Amino acid sequence: MSDDIDSKARKPRKKPGKVKQKAHLVKAALTLAQSRGWRDLSMAEIAAKAKVPLADALEITPNKTAILRAFSQHIDVQVLNEMEGETGDEPARDRLFDVLMSRYDALWPHRPALRAILGDLPSDPGALLAALSPALESVKWMLEAADLDTSGVRGALRVRAVGLIYAANLRVWLQEDSEDMAKTMADLDRRLRRAESLMEQAAGSVETASGLMRSALGALANLGTSRQAAAESDE
Repeated sequence: MSDDIDSKARKPRKKPGKVKQKAHLVKAALTLAQSRGWRDLSMAEIAAKAKVPLADALEITPNKTAILRAFSQHIDVQVLNEMEGETGDEPARDRLFDVLMSRYDALWPHRPALRAILGDLPSDPGALLAALSPALESVKWMLEAADLDTSGVRGALRVRAVGLIYAANLRVWLQEDSEDMAKTMADLDRRLRRAESLMEQAAGSVETASGLMRSALGALANLGTSRQAAAESDE
């Protein structure tokens, strides 16, 4: 009987699943970044804080960029769930505005950690470049949530254009002094309106250029026809 009790006592506890371990690693990374910065933070420190074996951390999030990607995806899921069926028939600019503001709502509790991370990234060009990929992936999902196409060349350009708007607006959000985010909303609205105006101008320029090209081709075609007619009349 006592042997059975001892064997049960010695039985190792089941480890948390990988999903939970990833969540622990992300939370630990944000906590440590807030207290001591991001640049010099090691994966060993993050794993120790998360109480995740280093070998498991290597398999789940092999580097800090993977942690940033996991955090971004977590926020993406929150926003997509929040905005499901909410965009309706609003104009594209309004839909995108609502989605991005929903993202800021989800990010708000993590703002001190994000200040530390984004403050350190510019001093590490390699890490900064690596962080761009998950950032653009998140922008792509935000556009999809706003029912804006991200496929093809035009979609890729849209992702990059909105990425630039989001990056510039993020600086304003990081300096917000009120949870109503009035400054962020005003700046985002201004940037989206300006981008919309530029897109309309670009579309108008393309249409004008296409019209001029069609006119020129028509004139050339007519010129060829008139020359043929003139030659036939001379005969």
